[in-house]
Amino acid sequence: MCAQCVSKADVVVGTLGFAAYVFKGPARDALCAMGLVPEQHPLAVEMRTVSFLRDLDLDPIEILGDETVAAVDRALAFPRVKVYRRTLREALAFLVPALSPMRSQTVLATK
Repeated sequence: MCAQCVSKADVVVGTLGFAAYVFKGPARDALCAMGLVPEQHPLAVEMRTVSFLRDLDLDPIEILGDETVAAVDRALAFPRVKVYRRTLREALAFLVPALSPMRSQTVLATK
């Protein structure tokens, strides 16, 4: 396409889409480090794939293999554990100690 055929809106949407694609992984890692989102399960993709294939009445063993399906079945056999997530205020207090809610209760040691 020529430069005159591309509108500013096309450039903005393209830039935002590309930036989201590039920074998705590092942004997720940063949010995990702050505690705002839980870490992804190592078999998360395989769990979704096995569930999807079973919903389609297909045999996931033929597609993914015996070991992968057995590991997914073991992981899905246990009940889900509720993951504690920090609120935005707690994450900011974790990163910036001056914003801590306990700041008013701290006492300076003078002796």
